[in-house]
Amino acid sequence: MAGLGAGIGVGLVGFAAAQSVGRNPTAFGKILTIGIIGMALAEAIAIYGLLMAIKG
Repeated sequence: MAGLGAGIGVGLVGFAAAQSVGRNPTAFGKILTIGIIGMALAEAIAIYGLLMAIKG
C-alpha cells in the first residue's frame, strides 16, 4: 500500500510540475526544485512502508 501511495504521489507531483512549466516556462528552475523535493517526500513514504514491512 505504501508503494501505491508513493507512486500516485510522484505521479501527481510530476503532472502538476509539467502543467506549471507549461503555464510559466520562465519559472522552470523553481518548479523543478520544488518538484524534486515533493517527489523525494513521496518516495520517503514508500521507504518507511518497506522498513515497517521488513520489521513486521
